[in-house]
Amino acid sequence: MKKEILRMENVITEGNDMTNLDNFNLHIFQGEIFGLIGINEHGKDRLVQLICKNIPIKFGRIYFFGHQVNSYHHREEIQNKVYLLGQSSRLVDNLTVTDNIFVLRKGFKKYCINKRVLANQLVFLLQDMEVNIDPRAFCMELTEYERCVVEVLKAIIQGTRLIIVDDISNVLSTKDLENFKNLLVKAAHKGHTILYFGSHHEEVFPFCNRAAFMKDGKVIKVFDKKDMKDENVIPYTISFEDKDKKIPEESSGAIYFHGITTQDLHDLTFSMRPGECVVLYDKSKKSQQDIISCLSGEKELEAGSIEINAEVIDKKNLRKKGKVNFGIIGGQAIETMLFYDMSYIDNLSFLLDFKTPRITLTENVKKSIQREYYKELGEEVYVTDIRTLDKKSLYNIIYYRIHLLNPKVVFIVQPFSNADMYVRRHIIHLIRTLKRKGIAVIILAVTISDSLFVADKLLLLEDGTVTQEYLPDAFGSIEISI
Repeated sequence: MKKEILRMENVITEGNDMTNLDNFNLHIFQGEIFGLIGINEHGKDRLVQLICKNIPIKFGRIYFFGHQVNSYHHREEIQNKVYLLGQSSRLVDNLTVTDNIFVLRKGFKKYCINKRVLANQLVFLLQDMEVNIDPRAFCMELTEYERCVVEVLKAIIQGTRLIIVDDISNVLSTKDLENFKNLLVKAAHKGHTILYFGSHHEEVFPFCNRAAFMKDGKVIKVFDKKDMKDENVIPYTISFEDKDKKIPEESSGAIYFHGITTQDLHDLTFSMRPGECVVLYDKSKKSQQDIISCLSGEKELEAGSIEINAEVIDKKNLRKKGKVNFGIIGGQAIETMLFYDMSYIDNLSFLLDFKTPRITLTENVKKSIQREYYKELGEEVYVTDIRTLDKKSLYNIIYYRIHLLNPKVVFIVQPFSNADMYVRRHIIHLIRTLKRKGIAVIILAVTISDSLFVADKLLLLEDGTVTQEYLPDAFGSIEISI
C-alpha cells in the first residue's frame, strides 16, 4: 500500500489583494518523483512557501504523513520536514562537504566533532548513492552539479520527508542534468520523495512517476506514467508558431566567424546572414562564458576573426569595434540588465549615447524615442517605476533596447530560463522582432526545445568545436536530450 507524504485539499491562499492558490489539490506518495509544470507562474512561489512552512490559508487542508498540519481554522507553528533545492545554493563555501552535510543541520548536538567518523559515514552514503565527491573538498571548489548532489545528500542525512527541486535545469548543463535526474531516481528507489518543478514536459516526463500541469494557481491535469505522451499535452500548451509575415532573407552582408579560438573554443567557424538566428548548443556549458568574456573585453581572443560587411574584427580591435557591432543579452536578464531605480525610457535608451557618441540623450531625444516605440510598447514606455511592470514588459525593455541600439549581431544567453510558457512565447516574439529588423541572433543554449522555434540553424558544439549542423528541415530528427 502506498504511503502518503503530502496531501493538499482545496487550498485557497490570498496575498497582495489577489488569490495565489485557487482550490489547489495535490497528492504525493513516498518514493515518488512528482513533476509539476507551470503553464504560468501564478501561485508557484506561494505553493513552495506553503509546503515548507505552515503559513495561514483562507480555505482547505494540508496533511503530512497523514497528519493535518494546516487548515483554514488551525495550523501548526512548525517548519515541515522539507528541503528546498533551488538555483541559489544553501551550502557554506568555506566549509567542507562533510561539514555542510553533517554539522550544519538541526539536531546535531556534539561539542567535539570527530571528522574521521563523519567522513566515513559520508563515504558510505556516497557509495550507496554511487556518487564520486571528495568529502574533504571545500564547497567553493565544487561544480554546480556537485553542489546539487551535496544538497540532495544533505536532505537525505537530515531525514527530510520531501525534497523540492525548483527549476534546477537552468544552472546545470545537459549532461549534468541527466546525471542529476539519475541521482533523484536512485533516491526515490530508496524511499525518498521528490517534488520536481520543471519548465517543459520533455524535461519532466522521462524520469517522473507522475506529473501535473499547473495554471492560475490550480492543478489542471495530472498524468500517470502511461499517459505521458507528447500528443496528450497538446490541449494544455500554447502555440509558439509565428503568425506574422515571413521574415525576409537577406542575400547580402554575410557574417563570417573564422577560426574563433579561446580557452574553451577551438577553431569555431560558421557563417550567417543578417536577420538569421543560429543556436550554438553546448552540452557542457563551457563555451558560453568564454564567448561573453571575449565580447565584454574581460578576455582576449587567442586566434580567429569575425568578418562583417568586409570589415574584419580580430583580437586587436575587438574591444573597439565590438561595442558597435555586437549586443549581449545575458543570462537571468531581468536581474542583471535592468536598473530598477531608473525609468522605462532611461532603461530603454541605456548605452545609446555610448554606442553613438553624436547622439546626446536630451529630454527631447527621449520623447522622440517614446513616440517611435509607442506603437509597439504602448503606455508602458511612459512608466517611471519599472518595479510595477510584469515580466513581459521587463523583457520588452531588454529586447527593444537591442532593437534601438541596432547591432549587427546580438548574443543571447539561455533566453528562456526561469520563464513560464506565456513568457517564453513572448520572448520568442521579441527575438523574431530583432530578426525582422535585420539583426543576426546567436543563442547560446544548454537546452534547445524553445530555441528551435526561432532558429534557422543549429550548431552542435563538442569540446569547443562544431561537430554537427542542423537546418530547419532536420530539426525534427535531432536526437539530443532536452
